[in-house]
Amino acid sequence: MAYSLDFRKKVLAYCEKTGSITEASVIFDISRNTIYQWLNLKEKTGELHHQVKGTKPRKVDRDKLKNYLETHPDAYLTEIASEFDCHPT
Repeated sequence: MAYSLDFRKKVLAYCEKTGSITEASVIFDISRNTIYQWLNLKEKTGELHHQVKGTKPRKVDRDKLKNYLETHPDAYLTEIASEFDCHPT
């Protein structure tokens, strides 16, 4: 879960005011690495919005799997895996 934009601005404003990232990390109870990442993000993009990362594509289409399991409720994992050309695990 990402920190709010207001919180990020508040932490960075405190860092600019005091000049101490270590002190800000102690007061706001966050790691110094997080503050450094926010500073780099602000420097590169000019904003502090968190980066949204995509999800991995699935090898098996969930709708097809659901339909297969409805028609073959007693199928073993090895049978399902051979049907969808993947590993049983």
